[in-house]
Amino acid sequence: MTDKDTLQDDLLLGRVQSLVRAFGILDVLAKGGSLTLRELALAVDLPRSTAHRLLTTMEALRYVAFDRRTNRWAIGVQAFTVGAVFAQSRDLGHLGRSIMRSLATELQHCVNIAVPEGSGICYVDQAAVDGYRQTAARPGAVLPLHTTASGKMMMSHWSRFELDRYLDRVPLRARTARSIVETSGLRQELARVRERGFATDDEEHDQGLRCVAAMVFDRLGTPRGALSISDRASILGRERLVELGSTVVDAARQITSQMDPRFG
Repeated sequence: MTDKDTLQDDLLLGRVQSLVRAFGILDVLAKGGSLTLRELALAVDLPRSTAHRLLTTMEALRYVAFDRRTNRWAIGVQAFTVGAVFAQSRDLGHLGRSIMRSLATELQHCVNIAVPEGSGICYVDQAAVDGYRQTAARPGAVLPLHTTASGKMMMSHWSRFELDRYLDRVPLRARTARSIVETSGLRQELARVRERGFATDDEEHDQGLRCVAAMVFDRLGTPRGALSISDRASILGRERLVELGSTVVDAARQITSQMDPRFG
């Protein structure tokens, strides 16, 4: 290893260490309310000068706030915003439950809702019909993005940079003979999803299962999850799958409107 490589590693380590320290400060503030610089420095075991440097940077980004009357630090509005978005993403199943149940009863298909989880899509709730539950999308299951309608729906809202980064680090493994495993084919599929406003899974994740999904947005208008309709291929034909596209889009808009009336 050259001296240049060592220097780069030291710089990277310093940046990571600063992040760890900053998150440590946020954790302390989240538990202890407002604290003085001395109290914070003691709580995170840092020199006051180091703690102050981190705090002023975080204040500029609005993750912490400083009350100059009391000389105390507290959680900032940006940290609250991030937390609120996370809570809303996780609460999609609760918010959409009545709509999901009505849709399942009306259509006699399973209705699911999912949110991003790492490099996959996590299903957080499901409304089943006539005792049939779509096991692949059971609550708690984390499935690949590229083989699921909900996952492709989410990917269709990514920037080109986000998609390129994902494709560079996540292999597109086949689940069935119909899975899309070529990057060019996936890019074309996502372009079709953006054009139609909904995504489909035509036996791409599980042989004999089909699904159609649409996007749910949070109170800030950011894509946060996907509502989907799924069933056995013997019941949910390809033509019917496309027909249900507008239905799932309308239902997703209803859930979005419950999160905030500005986005519907």
